[in-house]
Amino acid sequence: MKRVLHPDGTADRVEFHDRPQTADEAQAFAKYRDLSPLELMRQLRTAEWNADVAQSERDQWKAIAHRTQTELAQAERRLAAITPDGWELPRAVQELLAHAESHGWRSARAWTPRGTDGMLLKIVIGRDTLPSDAPSRGTQWRFKLTWSCVPGSARRAGAGLARTPDRPQWHDAPSLRKIHALISDHPYSAGSA
Repeated sequence: MKRVLHPDGTADRVEFHDRPQTADEAQAFAKYRDLSPLELMRQLRTAEWNADVAQSERDQWKAIAHRTQTELAQAERRLAAITPDGWELPRAVQELLAHAESHGWRSARAWTPRGTDGMLLKIVIGRDTLPSDAPSRGTQWRFKLTWSCVPGSARRAGAGLARTPDRPQWHDAPSLRKIHALISDHPYSAGSA
């Protein structure tokens, strides 16, 4: 049983059923023992305000960090897409990227050094499915292809990977001729999305 004095001078009798204080709690609460109920409320209000300010600052820093990470990832992708001096896109890649982009598909490419005189060229082309597409299990078309390049020569490295609406799990990509045909058969127009 405790008598609680309110700031307006009224008093209430309140019964609390708290666990007994631990030794650590008794030591931590000792500084509040001599405070009036009004001062206790002020201390609580200040602590809550400080916690709210700390939370909002943490949220702001998280947002800044997320935005910075996103900008860094975009800059890294743009940097990787720049064709290094002395290198050029293989003709097959140029034709595939031009064909995909002319049919509304998105594309990305990245150059990666390989050894002392070679480069790997990785490209991704794809698009999301449209409501006008035939019903299927997957929601996207994606082709990930890699070329191994040395000065004056380039060859496709491996089959590459594909993800299609009919086969949503990654699997071996078809030939370039088949990819060209699939892009032609499934153009993407933003107006139909």
